[in-house]
Amino acid sequence: MATNSDFENSSSTTQQSKISFTLSNKGKPLLIYENYLFKCNKTTSYKKYWVCIERECSVYIHTSVADEFICITDGHNHSSNPDQLEAKLLHDKMKERILAETTSITRIYDEEMVKANLSRGAAAIIPTIVEFRSNMSKTRRKNTPVIPSSAIFDIPEIYQQTLSAKRFLLIDAFLKRGKNRILVYSSDQQLELLFESDTIFMDDTFDIAPAQFKQVYLIHVHKFGQGLPTAFWLLPNKRSRTYTELFERLKDQASIMGKQFNPQRIVTDYEPGLLPVVQQEFPLAIHSGCMFHFNQAIHRQIKDLGLASDYLHDATIRDQCRQLMALSLMPMDQVDNQFQRLQSIMSTSLSDLLLYFKHQWMYGVVPIQMWNFYSVDHRTNNTSESELQSSIFDSIIKKAPEDLELHTTDSK
Repeated sequence: MATNSDFENSSSTTQQSKISFTLSNKGKPLLIYENYLFKCNKTTSYKKYWVCIERECSVYIHTSVADEFICITDGHNHSSNPDQLEAKLLHDKMKERILAETTSITRIYDEEMVKANLSRGAAAIIPTIVEFRSNMSKTRRKNTPVIPSSAIFDIPEIYQQTLSAKRFLLIDAFLKRGKNRILVYSSDQQLELLFESDTIFMDDTFDIAPAQFKQVYLIHVHKFGQGLPTAFWLLPNKRSRTYTELFERLKDQASIMGKQFNPQRIVTDYEPGLLPVVQQEFPLAIHSGCMFHFNQAIHRQIKDLGLASDYLHDATIRDQCRQLMALSLMPMDQVDNQFQRLQSIMSTSLSDLLLYFKHQWMYGVVPIQMWNFYSVDHRTNNTSESELQSSIFDSIIKKAPEDLELHTTDSK
């Protein structure tokens, strides 16, 4: 036979299932009950007192300190507004994601709006994307760490993980008695791709490097018919010692994963500090250069030597410069003879360019096999550049001073 106590427990359980919680715009807790909002008015050692947020309404709810429902007084003097509450809960969900993720605000807004399936009333209340983005951009900035002025800073956990909350920061180390810091980002899945690839492509950029670092270095592989990034390095300098340290650490990581970091072919640019390290760390690998950077270096030299105007207006000068660059597409055993031929026919105004090419590419810093692409499948260290090399290079040159309009030799 049911007792009064049984009915009271059943009623309390039913009421408990009706309450939920959210936060106010100021981050204070709010209790939701039957589409009404209550704010916490008082807390004791064993009970919380919640009052309706409408000033003229005196309805209270009592809960335990563990937010378990105890009782409610009757008699709201106003109607509830379920549309307003629905819009608020969606807004709060969007805000929570914005503070927890780096996903764009517009994308979060669009995704949550699609999932929400709002009532007409709530849809009319919810802010537009323009209004929402403006307000939430300020909110995100307030919760974003201040950009540090030195390399000594803490990395918030959100920036150490992928969007799926898995490890992304692989290496965080200080070199040279703590003066130089290196950061390497790579997920386990990216490392699997890196260590399983026979060919890797390495490239650096200085334009997007944070102020505390010298360069951003990228390793990517060609998989599934496309170039895939596998590791991102933030480096303090371009020294050989730094590159050596990174390769050694990646080899150690491969060993931990039961694999080897031993690519058969490595495609890089012509960074002087990197070239000897690749030979030292991967002596059996084929080390080849990048045609994009090769042509870019020669074009830059043409500009630096004051030959831009001659190149632009003199067809003979332009043709001879292009022949010089085309040496990279000749069979390797013919390169030396063709260079000698060019020396005998090139205009005297190009003597400094010839001297540069001789000491940098023919008999000096970079061995011929690194810039000869006659029988090479991958002619660039960026697979996206491989398909768009000419258009990308042209766009770079067109931004250069003196309207230097140069065109690369077709690498296809």
